[in-house]
Amino acid sequence: MKKKVFVFALIVTIFLILVYRYNINYKGNINMNQKESESNLVIYESGDVTMTVERVVDTKITVRINYLADDPAIFGEDYVIEVKKGHKWYSLPVNDIMFTSIGYELKKGNNLPWSTDFEVLYGKLSPGLYRII
Repeated sequence: MKKKVFVFALIVTIFLILVYRYNINYKGNINMNQKESESNLVIYESGDVTMTVERVVDTKITVRINYLADDPAIFGEDYVIEVKKGHKWYSLPVNDIMFTSIGYELKKGNNLPWSTDFEVLYGKLSPGLYRII
C-alpha cells in the first residue's frame, strides 16, 4: 500500500513540475516574441460618438464618451492601445489579457466618464502619439 501511495505521489509531482515548467516557458516566449503589429482596424469618424481625454496620470487615463446617435449603444471594458509610427497605426502587444464582461449603455445626448489603468496590459508607454479604441 505504501508503495502505491509513493508511486502516485511521485507521478503527481512530476506532472506538476512539467506543467509549471511549460507555463514558465510559454509566458517567457510570448513576452520575448511579441511585437507591434500593423493595425487592421477601420475607424469610421462620425459626429455621433466622440471621446475626449479628460485626465492622464502616470498610467491611468480617464476619457469622456459623448453619444449623439439616435439608437442606443452598448460597449464594454475591453480596449486596444495603438501607437502611430509614420503614417501608420500599430497595435501594441499586451500582457495576459482579460476584461470584465460588463455592458455600458449610452443613449442619445448622454455622456460617460470611463477610466482604466493601462499598465496592467501595456506597461509604461514611451513618449509618442497613441490612441485608445
